[in-house]
Amino acid sequence: MLLKVILSFLNCHIYFPLPLLGCGVLGMSLLRSSKSIGEYASDLLKALEYRGYDSTGAAIQNGKDVTLLKGVGAPSLLVDTLKIRKQEGRLFCGQVRWATFGRVNYENSQPHIVKCKRYIYGAHNGNITNMGELSAFFTSEGHTIASDNDGEIVVHAVEHYFDIELNQFPVEEQLEESVRRSCFRQAISKACEKLVGSFAAIIVDPVTEIMYAIKSGSSLYFGVGEIENQKFTLASSDLTAALRFTKNMVDLREGEFAEFTADDFQIVAFKDVTIKRHGRPVSSYKRGEEIARKPERSKLRAEDTELLPEYSYFMEQEIHSTPEATRKLIKIFQGGSNSGKMMHSFLKSANLLSHFEDLHNEIFNAVDFDQQQALFDSAGDSELGKKFFEKSLDDYPAIHQELTHGNFSKRFFFSNDKNLFLDLAGDEFENLSLLIAKALDSITEQNDIVEFNSGIDRFLLLMEKAIVERRNIYVVACGSSYHAALIGAMYFNQIAEVGIKPVLPGDFRGHYLKCLKDDDIIIGVSQSGETKDLINVIDDIASLGRKISKVMLVNNMNSTLGQEKSDVSIPVFCGPEMAVPATKSFTNQLTLFYYLATKTLGKRIEMMKSSGTKDYQEIERTYKRRWRTLENIPELISETIKLTADSVERVASSIHGSPSAQILATGMSGVAKEGALKIRETVLNHTEGSEASEFKHGPNTILGKNTVYGLESISSMSKEFHYAVGKIYKLADERGIDSSDVKDIIQALSVFVFERSMPFNLTKKGTILFKELVQEYDFFGPMMINYPLIYITGPDERDINLTISQMNTHKIRGGSTFIVAEGSKQLMENAYYDDESGRYSWDFIKLPKTGDALMVTISATIAIQLLSLGMSVKKMKYLDKLGMLGHGVHPDVPKNVSKSITVD
Repeated sequence: MLLKVILSFLNCHIYFPLPLLGCGVLGMSLLRSSKSIGEYASDLLKALEYRGYDSTGAAIQNGKDVTLLKGVGAPSLLVDTLKIRKQEGRLFCGQVRWATFGRVNYENSQPHIVKCKRYIYGAHNGNITNMGELSAFFTSEGHTIASDNDGEIVVHAVEHYFDIELNQFPVEEQLEESVRRSCFRQAISKACEKLVGSFAAIIVDPVTEIMYAIKSGSSLYFGVGEIENQKFTLASSDLTAALRFTKNMVDLREGEFAEFTADDFQIVAFKDVTIKRHGRPVSSYKRGEEIARKPERSKLRAEDTELLPEYSYFMEQEIHSTPEATRKLIKIFQGGSNSGKMMHSFLKSANLLSHFEDLHNEIFNAVDFDQQQALFDSAGDSELGKKFFEKSLDDYPAIHQELTHGNFSKRFFFSNDKNLFLDLAGDEFENLSLLIAKALDSITEQNDIVEFNSGIDRFLLLMEKAIVERRNIYVVACGSSYHAALIGAMYFNQIAEVGIKPVLPGDFRGHYLKCLKDDDIIIGVSQSGETKDLINVIDDIASLGRKISKVMLVNNMNSTLGQEKSDVSIPVFCGPEMAVPATKSFTNQLTLFYYLATKTLGKRIEMMKSSGTKDYQEIERTYKRRWRTLENIPELISETIKLTADSVERVASSIHGSPSAQILATGMSGVAKEGALKIRETVLNHTEGSEASEFKHGPNTILGKNTVYGLESISSMSKEFHYAVGKIYKLADERGIDSSDVKDIIQALSVFVFERSMPFNLTKKGTILFKELVQEYDFFGPMMINYPLIYITGPDERDINLTISQMNTHKIRGGSTFIVAEGSKQLMENAYYDDESGRYSWDFIKLPKTGDALMVTISATIAIQLLSLGMSVKKMKYLDKLGMLGHGVHPDVPKNVSKSITVD
């Protein structure tokens, strides 16, 4: 019956694939067997719970014995239930799983131990898309495939080729470490040739107790350190988890694997690898070749990537940290932080700058952190340290006053290397140590600024040539970065009066690739710097052999795009971003685009002056005004977060259950598209974003009656059916219809609702009752709800009038109205509508007043980010309450997406 069908639907468990984000792998090797390895394993598995909680597993080796503990459930529950925490041993291989290939059961949980031909074990994170083909092949070769999980296929693949390689040696030599090590390397290379997909894996040879960490398209980090007075090595899908144990990280790149024991490691290429970096020669490695690489201290601290107690979600934390992220970026534009500039100036005036620059260089040339610490400590004990402290008391007393106010370490360190200096200063935050750390930080900050300005200068030279020679400027990007490019085009048009063309990588190939000419400019935008679609296009451009300048705007300067694929790289400087949806990184991209547009306007003024043009005073006034508004961005964001809190909460409550929505932005489609992406990503509600006037050209057919139904509509229909069933029982009792006929009437009604098929098996009384019911009840009518339309507009009168026209056109056809704009009496009055059906609703998310449409692109973006966060949390909690496991709604880790898309 329909009611049971609906209820069974609401209580079903639906498993969604998560091809790029879900799952996480771990590998740890200790020098000696330890009773604490179970604790370490438990902490690491729990740190990865956000990546997957369908199953949890650990293989712990003690001597030659391997204990496999795994099961269905989250690590926070299973580390104790499975007694992982109580294990003793030397090696740990672990995995948390978000189900993709294979159901959620014990067999499909990882790690996998295989012994078909050779004894090895391991686990993976990612997807092997040719799993079916490989499963059939390995089965035909004598392997026993025990699960439906692609992780098992990875382990069997290595086992298969390991066996082939070992069989080339006499049996008596097959247990020798050097032989097994060589054979295992070959096995990994051959296995990775066969495996199609994106993955990371930990594989262990239990005979030699050597572990292997393979990076093939999915994130994997490798570190070395000491714990319990013994050396250890650690591989992890999650950087935060690794940083909790060590800050000494080894760069592991795509196409490489780490072969490691507790006190040694070797990086090896499992395919041909080419590494390009700015200012360094190109390095090429053949498959199987060893790559010399030393540990480097990570610039991140674990606390930089941890959720603060006042927040429930990373997305929430990162939206609220956006003002600080943009403020730091703007400080770079302005030549550095005030305290950094003052400290640098003080060092210079006190004749101490060269001494601290020498110390700075010595610290960065040191071989390890212990040597860096010794250099730092000796500076504090030296005459230099004493002179520095005494001089600063006299000549820079303000810095000493700030030392006493607390939070000095968070408020006054700005450089890329700030965490190193804070680590050297120590946890006690002794005044002299903090001041030395601040002095070193000011030197690095100035170096950062010199490097940044060098990139800007080169960018402006390219722009000058493009403007003079009328060359094309393309901005190529994906996802949120593409939306930032759309808004960036607004900035360049309205500030610099220079046209740039935002385009998706696939469309660029289709529309522009063969039209490129010498001295055209490609501006690539990527948060991770590893976006595969963009990398492919840059390779396509290089293959043309034309003189095309490539500028990259990236958050990760050490990335493929930042180092290998660019002529000029400009950092976004937003810091780490843990949630998958881009928030502060997107806003920093907008801020950087605004700055680049303003600098381009400045370059145009220079060009006008040098050519003798006299009519530039108005443009110069625009330039100064744009500099002022740029400096106001952090406060605008802070004010938006405060001002919109209540209205965002109301709108989120109103529309989080709506299965579909449209965001209509007047003259700023990039804001609409980004807002729609945020809602799609985090709420999993279908949402489209477009320039407002486009909605009337076809998409408006969604208004009024439609077949887009969400849980709210299903609930309304189930209630209507419930009322009808209640009436059947009531009238049947009154008319003397027996229970068997009642059952037939209800079954006939459930069929009729969807098939409009009249029953012929009812009694005469039953037929009469049935016809009365189908005449009286409209089962689909209660499912109809007004369609939510979110309008975004700037404060210009023309834009407001266009928005009002759109609102009035759509609200009478079944659209509900939600406005995101600066305060406007006209908008408020036109949002109201006396709807007889009672379905119409409206609200207004009021933005801080700027009177500037370009500033609204930023404030409206923040408001929609907050709205999507609120909607996501509300829908997630509702679906959890219904027991709909695996629904994938989450503000930090929504299903099917990854922070860095490294596959085609």
